[in-house]
Amino acid sequence: MNKTFRDFIMEDLDVFFNVDEMATQHELEGDTLDLVVVDTTLEDLQGFGRDQLNASQEVFKVFKTIYVKSSEFYVPKVDSLLILDGDEFYVEEAGEEMGIIRILVSANES
Repeated sequence: MNKTFRDFIMEDLDVFFNVDEMATQHELEGDTLDLVVVDTTLEDLQGFGRDQLNASQEVFKVFKTIYVKSSEFYVPKVDSLLILDGDEFYVEEAGEEMGIIRILVSANES
């Protein structure tokens, strides 16, 4: 049987989410998962669709981008609350593409 492009992508997910490569273990909504979590700056958010993601309104917020396998989690609703490593974050953007869920979250700086 010939492999499809999607088959190759799914195999690459195992590398991307390998704790010896790019991922680290985090607790997300009570489950310990291998995630890629990136601290995100306002400059990184250029091009995001939400109007409120601009420097004048979001100066005192911390942003993170969470990447998780779609087979291990769900696409959360915008404005819902997520618990990452014991801290509360609000979902700003979320979507799934090619087996990966990308979740942009924010929290007020403490």
